[in-house]
Amino acid sequence: MDHPGMLALFDRFERREAMPVGQRLERTARLVRHVGAPGQPSWIVWHDLADADVDAVIADEIAYWTALGQKVEWKFHAHDLPTDLRQRLLAAGFEADEDEALMALDLRQAPAWVEADGVHDVRVVGPEGVDDVATVMAGVWPDEVDRFLARYRDHGAAATERTRFFVGYDGAAPVAAGWTEASGPVTPFLGLWGGSVLPSHRGRGHYRAVVAARARYARSRGYRFLTVDAGPMSRPILERLGFQRLTTILACTWRPPRPAPVALR
Repeated sequence: MDHPGMLALFDRFERREAMPVGQRLERTARLVRHVGAPGQPSWIVWHDLADADVDAVIADEIAYWTALGQKVEWKFHAHDLPTDLRQRLLAAGFEADEDEALMALDLRQAPAWVEADGVHDVRVVGPEGVDDVATVMAGVWPDEVDRFLARYRDHGAAATERTRFFVGYDGAAPVAAGWTEASGPVTPFLGLWGGSVLPSHRGRGHYRAVVAARARYARSRGYRFLTVDAGPMSRPILERLGFQRLTTILACTWRPPRPAPVALR
């Protein structure tokens, strides 16, 4: 896999030209924002700070998000410039998030596990599957369930053509889930999100089955690459499946200050 060439494609299609699902796209002279509804995720997904006063750009973003009253994750990568951006963000009051690995799989060289194994029951579902996905998430990431439902059910992001849900069942019970989301109508990448398995069903191949179902779907739709923002739990599994690490995601989050309490007399 040509990592530099791949990163150049990723930066173009998944960051500079990405069309967010369920968020408002904003472009400035220096960066690209994906702005969520109140209480929903917002990201700065791309920046070009060449010849810029970096600290002034950071200050402008703090003022923007403080006025909006929303937190934002500035999502950047190890190959981005300037190399000291994280230090500058932390000095300005941002908080460092956990590092993640950007992992990719070239579907033209997909390994044998991508083909159906005939054992696991994984179904592709539309908006009607959101509740089953939430059931799995509640057993793995309970703090994320409300935000997930607000984004995909209440704000309608599940109904777009660029989002598909995949649920693994044990009988009638949902035990594993994940979804795909395309960053735009024309991109060689398809992102994998939310891959989760209930603790009671781990070690039985459900995680791989849900990844495989999404890989087959991606290939049938003409996508060339699968990508995942992988944390420390999923990264070793994905590496065993043939995914390769492209770079490290180095995000920082700004949280606007809470209003001072009103003194009662």
